[in-house]
Amino acid sequence: MPPRHETIRPDDAAEIDVAVISTAALPWRTGPAFFSLWHACGLAALGRRTVLVVPWLGAGSQRRLWNRVLFDTPGDQARWLVEEAERLGAPPLPEVRFYRGYYAGPLASIVALADVYAAVPDARAYVLQEPEHLHWFPTSRPRRRLAAERVVGVVMTNYGHYIRAADFPGCDLAARFVEWRHARLMRAHTDFIVPLSQAVALNGLGHPMRVARVTGVVSDYARVAPVEAGNRGVFFLGRLVWNKGLAAIIETAKRMNLEIDVLGEGPDRAAIERRAADRGAPVRFLGSSTSPWCDMANYRVFFNPSLSEVLCSTTMEALVAGRHVVLPECAANDPFRDYPNVHFYSDADGAVAALRRALAVLPETPEKARREFDWMTACRTLDEML
Repeated sequence: MPPRHETIRPDDAAEIDVAVISTAALPWRTGPAFFSLWHACGLAALGRRTVLVVPWLGAGSQRRLWNRVLFDTPGDQARWLVEEAERLGAPPLPEVRFYRGYYAGPLASIVALADVYAAVPDARAYVLQEPEHLHWFPTSRPRRRLAAERVVGVVMTNYGHYIRAADFPGCDLAARFVEWRHARLMRAHTDFIVPLSQAVALNGLGHPMRVARVTGVVSDYARVAPVEAGNRGVFFLGRLVWNKGLAAIIETAKRMNLEIDVLGEGPDRAAIERRAADRGAPVRFLGSSTSPWCDMANYRVFFNPSLSEVLCSTTMEALVAGRHVVLPECAANDPFRDYPNVHFYSDADGAVAALRRALAVLPETPEKARREFDWMTACRTLDEML
C-alpha cells in the first residue's frame, strides 16, 4: 500500500463521497488554494467522506513559485496543510492526495501533468476548482469517462480580463479564443458550473449553470475589534501585480496625500515600489501577512481598486471584520451592493470622494456580512448540489 498522503493507485478500494480537486494549494495564497481547503474541510464536517486533491510541485517548480523548496515530499506538505487548516479555524482537514503539477512562470499558474482523477479512487461526486484551468493540458479524463453521479465546476477566474489588460497586439482576439476554449472545457468536464459572480465571461456557454454563494470568510475576521474613532488607516491586501489596481492606489495616495498601507507580495512588487517612490506617493509596503485578521485591527478602510476579480475574498473579509470598503464599479463587485459600509466609485474623482466619506464616519455593525459570508453556510449550499 502507498503511504498516506501520497498519490494512490486507481485500484485502491477506499470509498469516497466527494473529491475536491484544485489547481492550487496553500502555501500559495491564491483563491483556489483557500477555497478548496475550506470546501474539503466543510464537506467532511457535514458527514461526507471527502478527499482534497492538490498539485504536487517538484523542487524546480517550488523555487519558481516560492523562491525556495518548502517541502521535500507530498507527505510534508500534507502535514503542513492539516496544521494550516487548524490555524485558519477550519474543521479538521480530511485526507490529502496529490497529482503531478508544474508551475509555469509565464502563465503564473500551475498546470496538471497527469490525470488528476488517478490520484483518488472513483468518487460519487467531484468538485473541480477552476475546471477549465484544471484541464488545460489533455491529461485528465473527460466527464463521459467518469462514473461519478455529479461533477461540479466552481469558476473563479476572469481569464479574458487578464489577457485584454495585457494590451498586446491581438489581445482581444486571444481573449476571445481563450474564452471559447474554456467554454468547451467546462462542457466536456462538468455537469454544471457555479460561477463566483457574473464577472466571468460565460456568454454562449451552452451549459447548465447555477448561481449560488459557495465561498465564505474564516471566523477570525468576525472577531476583529470594531473600528474606534482613532482608527484612520487605509490599506490594500492582495497580490502585488499591476492588474490588481496598484497604479490606482499610488495615484490616489499622491493626490490625497493619504498614507496607504499595502500588504502582500508578488512578482511586480519592485516595479510597484519604484513607481510609488518616483511619484512621491505615501504608500508603505509591509510585505505579506499570514494572519491578516490581526493586521486589520489598525485600519478603518479597505481600498480595493482591482478590476480583475470575480468575487474578491479580501473584500468579503474586510466587510466581515467591520471595515469600510471602497470599490470601483464593475460586475465583480455587484454582489457587494446591498451591504452597509460599501462605497462605490466610477473614476479617479469618485475614488477620492469615496475614501473621504469612508474616513469620515464609523462603520456600521456588519451583521448581514457575517451571516451571509459564513463558510459553513457556503459549504452546506455546495453540499446540496452534490
